[in-house]
Amino acid sequence: MLQPIDLTQQSPLKTTLGCGVLDGFLHGGLPCGIITELTGEAAAGKTQLVLQSLLTVQLPRSEGGLDGKAVYIYTEGKPPVERLQSILTNRFNGRPDINLGNVLIEERPIATPEDLLRSVRQLEALLEREAAVPAATAAAAAGAGARAVEAATVPRRVVRLLVIDSVARVFRDAGESDEPQVQQLHRRAAQLFGLTALLKRLAQEYQLAVLLTNQVMDDFDSDGGTSLGIMAGGGAGSRPAPLVSSGRRVLPALGLAWANCVNCRLFVARHEAGDGSVVRCLQSSRRICPTPTVASKWTSRASGASQTKPKRRGGALRRHWDD
Repeated sequence: MLQPIDLTQQSPLKTTLGCGVLDGFLHGGLPCGIITELTGEAAAGKTQLVLQSLLTVQLPRSEGGLDGKAVYIYTEGKPPVERLQSILTNRFNGRPDINLGNVLIEERPIATPEDLLRSVRQLEALLEREAAVPAATAAAAAGAGARAVEAATVPRRVVRLLVIDSVARVFRDAGESDEPQVQQLHRRAAQLFGLTALLKRLAQEYQLAVLLTNQVMDDFDSDGGTSLGIMAGGGAGSRPAPLVSSGRRVLPALGLAWANCVNCRLFVARHEAGDGSVVRCLQSSRRICPTPTVASKWTSRASGASQTKPKRRGGALRRHWDD
């Protein structure tokens, strides 16, 4: 019989994002066992962060990683392998334990929800094979010599992170057909629910961190609020505060059906500062990450996101890191 899980009482495995600010914001890093969504407009820094996570999950646990491998499914065209290589070279150059060989990249184009589901099903088969190997190796070593036993106890890298960048790309056009709009929306909702049910099961069963990126759309709500935003004031009954990026109010794409599928929603806002630099604010709007807004200033660098110097302005803590 299925039993509810109180996620607030669990201490899941977490993997560092390679930035002290972001790890602190997430209470230790990106959690395994749930679906985390990173949403924001274009050029907000979503892909830069997820590319970095593909490398930091390979770090040893003593450095905040999970000694793991990562799977990267990119739906926006050709995967940005050159950007990933740039982060690797500039940040982890000279470290043999951090390499692109531990990043499994989906090479086939992902254009439809069916394509995406097929790739996730293949990941499920890979996870099943990885889970079966240690048991088989241990059984074989039990009847072998000391050297075989020693080899069987050497830690193996298994997949600990799945990144889908972005989920909105395959679902935003899924309803374009000749069938009535109600049926289109119903079909898309069913596809969303089916995908996330599979992802949640894999995340919980294999202690997998699932990180999905999403896009935003303009928010035309006349009452000044959004049902998917941060609760203004943080108290019970507080009015939801609007999400603002680049001077305009926005909403995460894919609607309410998708909003109820993710466990943790992170919103990245992009703003132009008075000195011409870009300030990116990271906010959490879901129950698993009940943290305040963190405002951070990034500069464009090839080494990825990293903390530089925290500053305090107007009573709010501003932490600076490089992008």
